[in-house]
Amino acid sequence: MAEGVLGLGAGQASSLNQELIDKLKAAERKATVEPIETSLTDLDEEGVKVANIKLQVQDVLDAIKPFDLFATGGVNAFNQKSATTTGDSVVFDAVDASKLNTGTTNVSVSQIAQRDVYQTSTFSDKDAKISTTPGSMITINGVEYSTFNKTYQEVADKINLSSKLNASIEAVGTDSYRMVIKSEDSGVDNALSITQTGSDLGLNDFTSSSTIASGTVPASNLSLTLNGTTFTTNGTETNSEFISRINDNASFDASIDADGKVIIKKSDGGALEVTNDDLGLNLTNENHTLTAQNLKAKIDGVDYDISSNVVTVDGGLKISASKVGDSSISIEKDKSQIATLFKDFIDKFNTLSKSIDDELYSGDSKIQDRSTLRDVLSQIKNMMFKNYGQDSNDGTDGNPIKEGSLNLFNFGLEVDKSGNYSLNESDFNKAVSDDFEKLKDLFIGTAEKEGFGTQLKTIVDAMDATGGVITTYENNLTSRKTELDTQLTKETESLDSKYSQLANQFSAYGVIINQFNSQFSSLKMMIDQSSSK
Repeated sequence: MAEGVLGLGAGQASSLNQELIDKLKAAERKATVEPIETSLTDLDEEGVKVANIKLQVQDVLDAIKPFDLFATGGVNAFNQKSATTTGDSVVFDAVDASKLNTGTTNVSVSQIAQRDVYQTSTFSDKDAKISTTPGSMITINGVEYSTFNKTYQEVADKINLSSKLNASIEAVGTDSYRMVIKSEDSGVDNALSITQTGSDLGLNDFTSSSTIASGTVPASNLSLTLNGTTFTTNGTETNSEFISRINDNASFDASIDADGKVIIKKSDGGALEVTNDDLGLNLTNENHTLTAQNLKAKIDGVDYDISSNVVTVDGGLKISASKVGDSSISIEKDKSQIATLFKDFIDKFNTLSKSIDDELYSGDSKIQDRSTLRDVLSQIKNMMFKNYGQDSNDGTDGNPIKEGSLNLFNFGLEVDKSGNYSLNESDFNKAVSDDFEKLKDLFIGTAEKEGFGTQLKTIVDAMDATGGVITTYENNLTSRKTELDTQLTKETESLDSKYSQLANQFSAYGVIINQFNSQFSSLKMMIDQSSSK
C-alpha cells in the first residue's frame, strides 16, 4: 500500500517550494522572454552598424560637395583660386573667391582713415555736477548738450543719442577720469566741431610743445595769428608781457604755466585756429587726440581719397587698410587640388562600399533590411557609371542636343575585380591640363544639364532627409525597438503574474496535503491497532 495521500508520502508537500517554481519559471522564460531580449540586443547592434554606415554616407557627401555646381559660396573644385600676398599694410579678403579676377593688384597706402576724437580735462569725481552756471553747454556740430547741473555720465548719455557720435567716461588713472567724445565713423566728412560755454572742459585748450622763459625778450616782428587776429612782438616786451597782451584781448585767454608752456584758448570756448607762428610755439590741442582724416591710397595706380579704410574693387576683392605701406596680391587659378579632392571622394566611397558589403555577405550580420543598404550603394554606383555633359552636337544646327557622352572612366577612374575603385592620376591630371572644360562639364555641369558631382550631391543629401532611405531605415529601427520593448514588458509582466499565482497555489496545496497526510496517519494507526487484536 502506498504511503501518504496519492502516494506522495508524509512530508512530500515540502517539494512544492520556491525552488521548483523558479525552475519552472526559468524554463518558460527561456522560451518566451529571452528571445525578445536577444532580438533587442541584435537590434542595438544593428543600430550601431547603421549609424556607422550613416556617418560614412555623410563622409561621401562631404567629399562630393567640392564638385557641386551649387556649392556653398559658389566655390567648387574647378573655380578655386590661389593667392600670394606681399606686405602687411592691408588685409585682402573676398566673399566669393571664385569671382576674383586673376592677376596682381598693387596697393600703396599713404594715409589711414581715422575718426575725430576729443577728450576733456581730467576730473576726480565722476558723479559731481559739471557746472552750476545756467546756460553751460557743449556744442557738437551745432547740437547743444547742456552741462548745467548734469554729471559727465548724464551728458555722455545725451550725446550717445546721436547715431554719429560716441561718448564714454573712461578711467585714465587712480581716481582720474575723462569724458571721451568720438565721431562714430572715420573720414574728414565726419570731423567734429566742438565748442564749450559756461564751463571749461579743456576740449579746446591749445598748449605749446616748446617752452619759453617768462622774462626773456623775444626778437621783434615775430607774429602769432589766432583766428585771424595777429599779435606781433615789438622787441622790448618780455615773453610774459607778450602773452599778457594776447590775454588782454577779449577773444582769448592766454597764460604761461610753471613749466614754461604757453596755454591759449578762445574765451567763448570755441575752436582756436593758429595760422601763423613765427615764435615756434607749436600750439596744439592736446585734448584733440585724433584728427579725422581720409584713407589715401593708390590701387593699381588709381588714387583713392575716401572716409573708410575698406575698399572693394572689381571681382569683389575686399581691401582693408591697417597702416601706411605697400602691399600686393597675386591671384591665379588653382587646378592642383582637383585630383586630390576626387581621390578623397573615391577613398570615402570605397570605405562605405566595404562596410556595406561586409554586412550584405556576412552570415553573422545583424542587419535585417539589407535591401536598403544595397539601394544606398547602387544609387551611388549608378551615378559613377552614368554619362554626363553634351557631345559635339550642341544644338546650334537645329537638331536636338544628344545625351552626354562623358564618363568618369574616360578620365582615369578605374575599378578592379574586387570592386575597389582607384584613380589613374596620370590620365586624370592630363585631362585637367588638356581637357579642363570637358572635365568641368563632366563633374560640375550647368543648371540645365548637371554634372556627376552636382547630381550625386543631391542624391546622397536626400538619403538622410525626410523620406530618404537612411532616415526611413532609422525610423523603422525605432519602431521595431518600441514594439519589442512593449512585447518584452508584456511577456515579463505575464510571466511574473503567472508564477506569483502558482507560488500561492503551491503554498495552499502544501497545507491541504499535510492535513490529509496527518489524517491518514491517524487512520492507519487505528487500522494497525484493530488488526493486531
